[in-house]
Amino acid sequence: MKGDPNDFTSRLESLIAANGIALEYTDRIAPAKGMSSGGRIEVLTNLEPGERFSVLVHELSHELIHKGERRKETSRTIRETEAEAVAFVVCHSIGLDTNTAASDYIALYQGDQTTLAASLEVIQKTSAEILRAIAPAEDPLR
Repeated sequence: MKGDPNDFTSRLESLIAANGIALEYTDRIAPAKGMSSGGRIEVLTNLEPGERFSVLVHELSHELIHKGERRKETSRTIRETEAEAVAFVVCHSIGLDTNTAASDYIALYQGDQTTLAASLEVIQKTSAEILRAIAPAEDPLR
């Protein structure tokens, strides 16, 4: 992961709190980098800033789109593909270079072009929602 999210991370943390989601940095979840479970996000403590931002977006995506009825309608492959694709879009939109991390992660969960294509509307909507919330008013990302 290349690049620095600068104050986008604190804005993202504020968005998480504004959605009533508890956030904890912990080593207890290792080797996982992040986890979300119904109103709670846990992230590994010693991640580099860009990776921390990406993991936060991924886990927030799960909270926004995979809690409730949609969870029952989707497989783990779809949920992981959607969350990672949102993280990829948001990271690239703020100037982070994720290299092959997103495609590698999606492949790990057997996601493919068909999975991505079927989820494009959800990915776009969720990415736009996060970007609107974390971009300053004068920022062209809004």
